[in-house]
Amino acid sequence: MPAPLPPLPRRRMLPRRRSVLTAALAAPPLAALASAPALAEGTTAEEDADARTAFTPGEPWLDTAGNVIQAHGGQVVVSDDAEGPLYLWYGEDRTNGYGSSPGVHVYTSRDLYSWTDEGLALRALTTAEEIDTDPYFTALYEGYTEEQKAAVVRDLQTTATPGSNAPAAILERPKVLRNAAKGTWVMWVHADGPSETSTAQYAKARAGVAVSDSPTGPFRWIDSYRLHHAPEGEPDWQPDNPGMARDMTLFLDDDGTAYIIYSSEENYSLFISRLDADFTQLATPAEDAVKGVDFIRPYIGAHREAPALFKRAGTYYLITSGATGWDPNPASYATATEILGEWTDHGNPVTGDGAATTFRSQSTNVIPVDPERGTYIYMGDRWTPSDLRNAPYIWLPLRFGEGTQTSLVWEDSWRWEDQPAQPAFTVDVALPGSVRIGETQRLPRHGTLRLAGGTSEKRKVTWEASLDRPGKVAVTGTLSGSEGLTVRREVLVVPQHMVYLVNAGGEETSDYLALREHARGRGLRNSVADQPYGADPATGSVWGYEGRSKSAGSGTDSIDRTLRYATDHDDLTYRFANLPAGSYTVHVGYYDPWPWANRAAQVSINDEVVAAQQLFTATPEAAAYGGVEVGDAGEIRLVLHPTRSPDVQVSWVAVVAE
Repeated sequence: MPAPLPPLPRRRMLPRRRSVLTAALAAPPLAALASAPALAEGTTAEEDADARTAFTPGEPWLDTAGNVIQAHGGQVVVSDDAEGPLYLWYGEDRTNGYGSSPGVHVYTSRDLYSWTDEGLALRALTTAEEIDTDPYFTALYEGYTEEQKAAVVRDLQTTATPGSNAPAAILERPKVLRNAAKGTWVMWVHADGPSETSTAQYAKARAGVAVSDSPTGPFRWIDSYRLHHAPEGEPDWQPDNPGMARDMTLFLDDDGTAYIIYSSEENYSLFISRLDADFTQLATPAEDAVKGVDFIRPYIGAHREAPALFKRAGTYYLITSGATGWDPNPASYATATEILGEWTDHGNPVTGDGAATTFRSQSTNVIPVDPERGTYIYMGDRWTPSDLRNAPYIWLPLRFGEGTQTSLVWEDSWRWEDQPAQPAFTVDVALPGSVRIGETQRLPRHGTLRLAGGTSEKRKVTWEASLDRPGKVAVTGTLSGSEGLTVRREVLVVPQHMVYLVNAGGEETSDYLALREHARGRGLRNSVADQPYGADPATGSVWGYEGRSKSAGSGTDSIDRTLRYATDHDDLTYRFANLPAGSYTVHVGYYDPWPWANRAAQVSINDEVVAAQQLFTATPEAAAYGGVEVGDAGEIRLVLHPTRSPDVQVSWVAVVAE
């Protein structure tokens, strides 16, 4: 345990300046250390402040003084005073780019559109000597022991020491909670940099904590810590380097319990850990912690980071990104009914354009603007490594469907006040166990809407469905009524006369088994999910893959996300023999869990090019190549040839007699 800290300094030591905060909240903080970028050309501060009445994701965002807002990797805290809601936006100050961060900046707003600069809530050090020579720091850390001051220097000196080869400290992803019981504001930060044993840039991998009696600071640094580690018997990607903490966020539950959510084990696993009553330590030390009581790992070995956790209608939601450095990637969201209970991953909340990169953003926070109406705002960063000081912010509305269904949608310009009410609801609607390709008429026309309050009524359902491929297909039904409520389901589409069904990579996923079960006894010629070209072990039919390739499972129970990928830039070929003469349709599934690879293929069937440039994205896609004529040779030969440098791959193949 750290040494006890002296009491917080009196705010009278700090110079005063104008603020939108009421006197009941706090006295104003020190001004920012460095000047922010100038106004955009042709714009005045007054014009920008007056014009900011809507969110315009990706566009430059200036504060009321006309400077670019410096609150990257941040969070908006909703507070209340006599004038109503007051919003506090904390984030990384990237005025100087990647290194030499001035600290954590804070802004205030009454409407979420126009933001007033409140300066640095947590100020970094430029030299080690400042803690004993600068009046700001000598006042703030008065009473600290030499050991405590050394910890402050270790974690807050963000400017490299001249002549030293070691990198400086790093402050990322600041998050703040108000501790009403203690009358304090607590900030946690991903505190990184060199460690006692390594000079690597991200060796320390700690979570740092600071405290203040004012939301705008000054926040006084306490220390940084390693946190919980994998329990015995579970996979651990860093058993020799336990308790790592990097990308992080905070969450305050309805009962006043605080939690820290963070990437660990070199970002392979994600933890949620309970904090103590002061919000400044783990509730239970790592050596005594019990999984499910003190912490949980929602993702194990999944390489997730950038967590954003919120609660809606009794359900916890966790949005994360993949771990791909500065490059954007597909988001994923999970839900739980107990925060330290079992979490269920639901995949990407973005569909269509923007799904592969989450609209070129990475999650950092979700703002519960009006939970009763279901109004929540996704906060993301569009990182620009070459110009971090001007890296844009991506704020978008979250849409909620039935149950835990959540989606993130793009809006060029939008206002949170104009968002439709989104009640929590479920729909009782009975879908058939399976349908044939194109059988939309078999989808039910009515369902029973049940609201969270207990009321229910029968509603007409209009379906939007493309039942043009084998497998589980997502369908969306719109309920009658002015609310525009929708329901999403999956229906199993089973083609008639399916003669081959390949789950590339060989995984027997539940949808593959369901398709095979429906086709059993109806002419299906293969008995296993995948194999090299040769005779089937049960039916004797000759089929399989050729060329140099490997399989890759995703850990997701879906044929759309299994893979066989070519190696050494080879063609990926599947051959299907013993086919009666006639006309066939070949259905092929394409998917890329590594969409940044920018791979593409030329697709040929029996030496005829059917797709000159098939692209691979993070959104599974199914293609149907019809009219394939098979003569006396009795064979279909599917060939994927790489047209770009990355190797090609395939998820599944179905051959259907027309």
